[in-house]
Amino acid sequence: MSDTDRFRSETLALRILATAALLGLIVLGRDVLVPIALAAMAAFVLAPVVRQIRRLGLGQTGASLTTLGLVALLAAGVAGVLALQLASLSNNLPRYQTHLQNKVEAVRHLSLGPLGALGDLGLRLAPAPADPQTGLPGAPDAVPGDATAGQSPVSLLTHVLASLWGPLGTIGVVALVLVFLLLEQDALRDRLLRLAGGQDLRAATVAFDDAAQRLSRYFASQFAVNAGVGLVTWALLAAIGLPQPAVWAVLAALLRFVPYVGYPAAALAAAAMAAAAEPGWGLAGSTLLILAVVELVAANAVEPHLYGHSTGLSPFSVVVSAIFWGAVWGPVGLLMSTPLTLCLVVAGRHVPALSFLDLLLGDTPALTLAQRFYQRSITGNLVEIVADAQAYLKKHPLARYFDQVALPAFELARADFEAGLISESQQAKARAAIQALFDTIAGDPTQPHRRGRRRPPSALDSGRIGLGLRQARLQASGGRPGPEHAPRGSVTLCLSSGSVGSELVAELLVRVLCHQGLDARHFTLDECVTPKDPEALDALGLVFLVELPEADSPQGHRVLQALGVIRQRGLARLVLLRPRTGGADTAPPPGAPWHFDASADSLEAAVAWVDPKAR
Repeated sequence: MSDTDRFRSETLALRILATAALLGLIVLGRDVLVPIALAAMAAFVLAPVVRQIRRLGLGQTGASLTTLGLVALLAAGVAGVLALQLASLSNNLPRYQTHLQNKVEAVRHLSLGPLGALGDLGLRLAPAPADPQTGLPGAPDAVPGDATAGQSPVSLLTHVLASLWGPLGTIGVVALVLVFLLLEQDALRDRLLRLAGGQDLRAATVAFDDAAQRLSRYFASQFAVNAGVGLVTWALLAAIGLPQPAVWAVLAALLRFVPYVGYPAAALAAAAMAAAAEPGWGLAGSTLLILAVVELVAANAVEPHLYGHSTGLSPFSVVVSAIFWGAVWGPVGLLMSTPLTLCLVVAGRHVPALSFLDLLLGDTPALTLAQRFYQRSITGNLVEIVADAQAYLKKHPLARYFDQVALPAFELARADFEAGLISESQQAKARAAIQALFDTIAGDPTQPHRRGRRRPPSALDSGRIGLGLRQARLQASGGRPGPEHAPRGSVTLCLSSGSVGSELVAELLVRVLCHQGLDARHFTLDECVTPKDPEALDALGLVFLVELPEADSPQGHRVLQALGVIRQRGLARLVLLRPRTGGADTAPPPGAPWHFDASADSLEAAVAWVDPKAR
């Protein structure tokens, strides 16, 4: 084993051990990490409020204490309203219990049918158990397991306080940590920057600012949405007459912070209350319908506009993170799954060693559109290629699609083809997919697209894709490149210099121009001998030369001869088209003996020369 392989193996082993140690720390340190994580989440929520108060002239301590005071007042107000609602609810509990028992009995009879009726009859006819002392039927035994029966008020109060001690203690720890996080916010930030950034303070600052902005924006948007859901739910439930609508609205707003399971639990609780409030089922059905409609509108119409893309997480990663953190930290982990995963994605974007986290969990596309085009073409997946193209063309012109997607994809294919990495079957699938794609998105708009027609053999099968696409276009239009007698200056000539790449670029430009209703024609240097027809020369309005051959080569002499004749007429403008691919810089304009009126580095720039409206 070489030193490089040994180093890679040791690095992989160290990463596995570090990951295992981190997971062990997360699981074993749950009791310590959960309060700190909750306090940190609350600090991110309150950080924008603290900043706004500091702008009024208060210091960090005064702004933090003011913010905590406002939060305490808000919590006390909500708790007071809920206490009043719950007190009113307790007065009607006997009536609600009767309605629920009647509904449960009705449902049981409907579900069991005749067998349930026979079972009830058997229970009624069964003799009561006899008292062992008197031999007479006695009362049933007390319900086992009732720990509160016969207890004194002091012992009952002690039992209740013992059950509440754990949650109250956690809340107290969270509040204490939150106070110190807000008071020492600046100092803690500086320490974390020094600890994580080391000597590269700029990178650490960018990473922390990115995480803070995303988390604050996410929490603020989520709080606004959930508060709006609570208000709308309260108004609608009050309108249909549900008792204590504020309780169920607040419950829905609070539980909605817990993804996937929180809001359904609140909806079921409100529906149970509605079922207990009246003998019929109408109120329960209306309650479920209202809660379902409110959630659908909030999840599909409101949230995507507020923070649909602000978190930077993919939908799949949200589900996976909810499962993982829910299994590790329980309900608290489920509540904090999105913020914690967001922190991992931000770390992946700014730390090269953790870039795989951004790839796995982030919403950044794993493949560029050009890579998707190439990958789908060699597998013959025309459906996804056309879907991507149509989605792109809804926002961008066809020429930009060719510049940004198609041509870079062909560069990827050319590199693999020259390396012998593309099989014959993959080449055949790619040719068929590309032919169908261009017929779909860049065909002649005056010609109907005939589905199911077998494409005749063309030069596309020989590997010269530009000439193959041209042949297919000419066959679809009747075999003629354009009208025989064209008006003066109405024809755009795209002249390819003989390479496969230049033929493809020239044909793509022609298709873009034809798609816009212009008269564009594609010729190669072998076909374009020195033109002598004055009428044909007068029809030329613009001539594009795709790629530039060497001036001393036979191709160069042929180009100079053809362009010289065109210049003598003094009618057509000459433009050199050299598309940039792979992020290459723009090539400098050619010197003597070449004399062009202009140059273009993309199809979109070339279209702007033909159609001034596109500039």
